[in-house]
Amino acid sequence: MNTLIACRHSVREYSDAPISRAALERIVHCAQGRSSSGKRNAPSAHGLYPLRLFAVVQRLEASKPGLYALDTPDARLGEWLKAISPEALRETSLADDAWLEHAAAVLVVAADYDAANAHFVDQQPDGRRGERYVHIEAGAVLQNMHLATLAERLDGVIVAGFDDRRLADLLALPAPLRPVALFCIGACAEASAGR
Repeated sequence: MNTLIACRHSVREYSDAPISRAALERIVHCAQGRSSSGKRNAPSAHGLYPLRLFAVVQRLEASKPGLYALDTPDARLGEWLKAISPEALRETSLADDAWLEHAAAVLVVAADYDAANAHFVDQQPDGRRGERYVHIEAGAVLQNMHLATLAERLDGVIVAGFDDRRLADLLALPAPLRPVALFCIGACAEASAGR
């Protein structure tokens, strides 16, 4: 494990190589799948699990590009939902993040903030304590995904600088889900060039 932690860094330049469906599903399993004990691989306050995962696939072996639901906790690539161009995803960025366009896949972490706030409404005077728990859970899920990506000999970067409304509209996220973060995955451009 120390090796994975030591190797963890953000990679923003990807090769044109596709990734395998099996690798993507193993990454999703580490994010929100079930362990052998039956518990989820990332913690959630009161076992609420307000997060939902989606994948914007750009280069995945034997899969057409577009938006997919991710079936958690079974950790499978679920139903194809719609086409999304890499350019359209990049246009939601607040900083013109090119890696959104070049990653083989972009995992979307979305949350039902309303359910989290309603569940923990009595813990804070403004009734928004649930948001804190959503962000803690998202952090655990993102770190698990990042480490799993390294174990698959791939690289990634977390992106949080996006226009929330534009991204939610582009993905047609069902209410009340809202985007929390994106995680780009791909083979590092340098590694594929013989680094």
